[in-house]
Amino acid sequence: MREMVHERVSVISVFSREKGTVMPVKLRWQAKEYRMIKLGYYHRVPNGRFVNHIFHVTDGTTDFRLRFESETLHWILEEVTDGNAS
Repeated sequence: MREMVHERVSVISVFSREKGTVMPVKLRWQAKEYRMIKLGYYHRVPNGRFVNHIFHVTDGTTDFRLRFESETLHWILEEVTDGNAS
């Protein structure tokens, strides 16, 4: 099942100096914490003078699409997918 969310969430991320990459590692949404184990992919979307950073991550059971807004420094949970077709 896919759920469109579009809510601000709390995220802990890690920056790797060696790789020059950022990885969201923990997400808090609806009073529950999710630990991310894999980054599916990442891309940037121009938004005027700013860039939105889109992360597709998973905790192994549930997939999340997160947007980091460089203008506001907010994390937005855009979509949640549990892997079921229904």
